[in-house]
Parts: sequence; structure tokens; C-alpha cells
Amino acid sequence: MDWTWVINLWEHARLQLDTILAKVFWTVVILIAAYLAIMVIRHLVSRLFAATKMDENKEKTLAALLNSASRYIIYALAAMLILDLFGVPITALLAGAGVVGLAIGFGAQSLVKDIITGFFILFEDQFHVGDFVEINGTVTGTVEELGLRTTSIREWSGRKVYLANSEINRVRNFNRQQLRAIVTATFPFDEDPVRVRATLEEVCRDMVEQHRDYFLADASGALIEPPQIYGVTDIDKNDKGAQVTIIALTKPQSLWTVEKVLREMVWQKCNAHGIRLAYPRRVYETQGGSTLSLAADALGQESGDWGERAGQFPGQPG
Repeated sequence: MDWTWVINLWEHARLQLDTILAKVFWTVVILIAAYLAIMVIRHLVSRLFAATKMDENKEKTLAALLNSASRYIIYALAAMLILDLFGVPITALLAGAGVVGLAIGFGAQSLVKDIITGFFILFEDQFHVGDFVEINGTVTGTVEELGLRTTSIREWSGRKVYLANSEINRVRNFNRQQLRAIVTATFPFDEDPVRVRATLEEVCRDMVEQHRDYFLADASGALIEPPQIYGVTDIDKNDKGAQVTIIALTKPQSLWTVEKVLREMVWQKCNAHGIRLAYPRRVYETQGGSTLSLAADALGQESGDWGERAGQFPGQPG
């Protein structure tokens, strides 16, 4: 019996098996090389930024972006090498991808716009990972991720918001070296302005003594703009009284704490010195010349009693 065909079949199968095993082996080598390349690039990026004197948040942003971009490039190269290893024509594939990409481009203009906007956000240094920002006047929180296509914001409530970069039109950044705390207090017109100023100056002094670390200082340690009375900024605030404003330059992370503490301290000091803070009220003058002052909110508590209240004042409509 002629076993030649069996031997030939075995030789052919062995050659095919050797070829497949060789391809699998080189595929594994390519994947390991890609992984090692990603690790090396990540280490080099980390060493690079460790040697530069750059803002920490900016370092995190650029490092994450470089690692992400290099990872995608290495994955793409590895995929092309593996396809070429298994005999897939890369040139024809790239040519076909170019035609398909052109067709997709017309339907993916928003994606291109997201990437271009993301590039300019990074290039113009508008915000970094870790910055507290307000986006478009609607989303406020800490930047957790900043990519070429999307930006994610963690709100104070804990919710995470994802924004396409092309939708970012207006950015208010609260992490740019210095912020000015602005606190206003309104006092009735019949309060003594001299006593009001003296009380608020006491508040400013106490803020410096108790919370000096919250405020921005120069190289010598002197406060650049300590808490101070800016002045009377309104004398017709809903007919309640005169509005006085206190200002101070604070460290970015201390703005809201300073404003909260200032408001509470103004309230406490005014109560201690017998100075009233303004609230909505109305003063009625009777025909006999006497006056009656009522809180505006009390007048609106019971609409059914309005006629009775009005009838108590001669000359008022019943």
C-alpha cells in the first residue's frame, strides 16, 4: 500500500502548524513589546514632569494626555503589525480606511470640533485636572478628567458630569493664584454709619487675627489685601437700607470659607453691639402723624387680614 500521500499530508500539516505557531508566537511578542513600550513611556513621562517646575494640576493633565495618546498610537501600530503577520494587506486596508474615513468625517463633524476645542483648552491653559471651575454658568465642580474629546466635572453634590469639549463656551476658573472675597451687609437707614463702620472694622481685625492663613500674602508674609471695608456700595437696596461691602484677597481654596466666616462674624458682632441688619419692612404714617412699622413678610402672611389691617389706618383704602 502506498503511504506517500499520508506522508505528504503530514508534512503539509506540520508546515502549516509551524507557520501558525510562529505567527502566534510573534503575536505574543508584539503584544508584550507594546505593553513594555507603554510602561516605558509612562515612566519617561513621569520622570520628565518630575524634573520640571510646573503646577501640579497641569502636570497631571499633560501626563494623562500624553500617556493616553501614546497608548492609542502603540495599540494602532501593534494591530497593524499583527494584521500584516497574518497576511492582511495593510496598504489596501489603509487606503480603504482613508475613503471610509472621509465619508465618516462628514457625519462626525462634532467629534472633530470636540477634539479641536480640547486641544485649544489645553494649549491656552484654561483649566487643569483638580481645578474648581464653573462651565457655561450651569455646571460647577472639580475637573476630574480632561481629554481631547470630553471633560468630566465632579459637582459638590458628588454627581459627575461629562461635557463634550465643543459645548464648553464659558469657563470661570477658581484656581488662578488669587480670588477676592466679597461680602455685603445691609443696614437700616436709621442706623449710625459711624457705629456700623467701627463694628465692621472690628470684624476685619478679628478675621486677620483668627484666620490669617486664609489670605494671600507676599514674599515677606504681609497680607496683600487684608479684610477691609470697601465702602457703601448701595443706598437703595430694595428700600431696605445702605449696603456696605467688605473685600479681601484670599487663597483659591479659601474663598468660600472666608466668605462664610465673614458673614457669620458680621452677624455676631452686630448682635453684640446692638446694630440691626436690614430686613424688608414698611412704615405707615397715620393722619394723626404717628407712624407704624411692620415687617413686609408679616403683611403678606394672611391675605384675608389685609383689609382689616388697612382699615386700621385712616385714609387707607378699605
